[in-house]
Amino acid sequence: MRATFYARVSTDSEEQKSSIASQIEFFKEYIMSNKHRKADCGIFCKRDGTAEVTDGYYVDEGFSGAKSFKHRKAFQQMILDAKARKFDMIFVKDIKRFGRNAQETLKYIGELKEIDVGVYFDNISANTLDRDDDFRIQLFASLAEEESTSKSKSVQWGKKVKSKQGVWSGSAPYGYNVKDGKLVKNEDEEKIVRDVFHLFVNESMGQRNITKELNARNVPTKRGKNLWEQSLISKMLINAVYTGEIRLHRTQKTDINRNIVKKIPIEEQIITHDESLRIIDDEMFRLVQIEKKKRFEKFGDFKYKNITVEDDEGNEVTKKQRNIDRGLSRHSSKHIFSNLLKCGNCRGSLRRKVNKNNKNTFVYWFCRNNDHFGKAKCGYRNLQHEEKLIEYIKEEIVNYRNKPNKRQYYLQTILKTRYNAKDIEDRKNQLQKEIEEVKIDKKGILKQVNRNSITQEEFDELNKEFNSQLYEAESKLNQLVYIDNEIEKLQSRFKQFTSFLDEVDVENLTNGVLRKIIHSIIAETHEEAVFDSPYEKHTLLIEWNFLDTTEREILQESTKKLRKLLVMSTTDYELTEEMIEVMAENANRRPTDEEIDYYIEKFEEVAE
Repeated sequence: MRATFYARVSTDSEEQKSSIASQIEFFKEYIMSNKHRKADCGIFCKRDGTAEVTDGYYVDEGFSGAKSFKHRKAFQQMILDAKARKFDMIFVKDIKRFGRNAQETLKYIGELKEIDVGVYFDNISANTLDRDDDFRIQLFASLAEEESTSKSKSVQWGKKVKSKQGVWSGSAPYGYNVKDGKLVKNEDEEKIVRDVFHLFVNESMGQRNITKELNARNVPTKRGKNLWEQSLISKMLINAVYTGEIRLHRTQKTDINRNIVKKIPIEEQIITHDESLRIIDDEMFRLVQIEKKKRFEKFGDFKYKNITVEDDEGNEVTKKQRNIDRGLSRHSSKHIFSNLLKCGNCRGSLRRKVNKNNKNTFVYWFCRNNDHFGKAKCGYRNLQHEEKLIEYIKEEIVNYRNKPNKRQYYLQTILKTRYNAKDIEDRKNQLQKEIEEVKIDKKGILKQVNRNSITQEEFDELNKEFNSQLYEAESKLNQLVYIDNEIEKLQSRFKQFTSFLDEVDVENLTNGVLRKIIHSIIAETHEEAVFDSPYEKHTLLIEWNFLDTTEREILQESTKKLRKLLVMSTTDYELTEEMIEVMAENANRRPTDEEIDYYIEKFEEVAE
């Protein structure tokens, strides 16, 4: 009988290597003493990915028995050789070495039995070709899986306990090292993290260009390689650990034998904050998340398609595959107006072109839809000379920052539209007073029960009523506290926006600077008649990037809110509907100072 044997260890440690050596020596002697013929095949697959031919046996080094058999290359080669009838029997020292997944273990045993290749497990003295051993093999295969599951739960529990103690499990994120089980800053990498966030927000660079920048500077990755990829930058930009937030116990392996991992709900995760780990301030991190979302919505979207794949059992199954469907345009910060100029007639982008002659160089922008598809897609070229555009933008920035009342108007409009912020402190104090009174009343009825002044049924009824009042008052108070915090954040961001606007050097404008204050610059052509003759009027309109929205969106939002207030109002305001119509019209233009004062006054009237 031609025989081989299979050995496996979970790691490549010296202790495990000696275990392999002892298994090999044991079965060499076993095969010789039982006068079997040694198989003329075999392979030793190592953890580092290398492999070497062996003298008649198969070994997998550094592979967990709980993982799928398909990951074990030596095992898979052994099955192929078995089907080629290169041997008749496989010897295994322990059924756990063969595998800890009972379902897969029995599946492969069944496949081998069909071709009359047996497996002999030395620890339980069982041969798969002997029907009397079937029950014992099934029993011990199940016990091996249960032992693996129990060990996994123990490891998971240990990790959770360590997480609560602040012990970092896993590799350190870029920017940090792990020292004595805790994260500590890596000064060299910390500078690169700051650079990445700065390039993304302040220089308006895309993730692809950031990777190019780091690769050009020969900045090593965490693994010491000099090749950055976009995925590394993307993960870095969304990692809250850079704000000092440590979020552990985010996933849990629920079935180690089938490698099933579930996401832990955020309320069950272990979240702590360590200010000593902060590299990025909260405002910068917030701006990055907003900018990432904007770029994704603008330049790409997720698309799903059904694909046919083969599962672990070799069966064809259909699954959804997610891909990013890129838009026609790409994020760019190469030129001063990249991704900022829009055609007001078709809402497409304007593209840049350079013309040169012997004396001069001309740079201009025009509608890309008109250029690509002609009048069928857009009837207007909306050509803009870059030099004139720069002068226009300089003037508009100066004018905009010299009119703080307009910015204040938009801030007040947001506050009044999104939050009912009037007398918020008085309302909070009143609710706190109500809560204290209800608590006193609850204590009072408890004393009455102790004195037998009221029955238990009466107490239960009153207590239920007081609890309901308490819940309602505390809910309202929590809502007001949340609104108060949101208003404080909004006002803080307004100050930062104003401060940045005041400090803008109009003589040294860049795409990154413009993006922080401008959402888009719209070039539009209007057809008008002058003395019954057709006439084209060209206009430019700046949509300012005000608190992550635009003036148009603020006015549209406030118009909707006012209409709702009108429906709910029992008082007839003669000028309100007229005001709303004017505001709706002004959603396409900036209101005058007089209109602003008028709107604020009327909004307050209706809001009250």
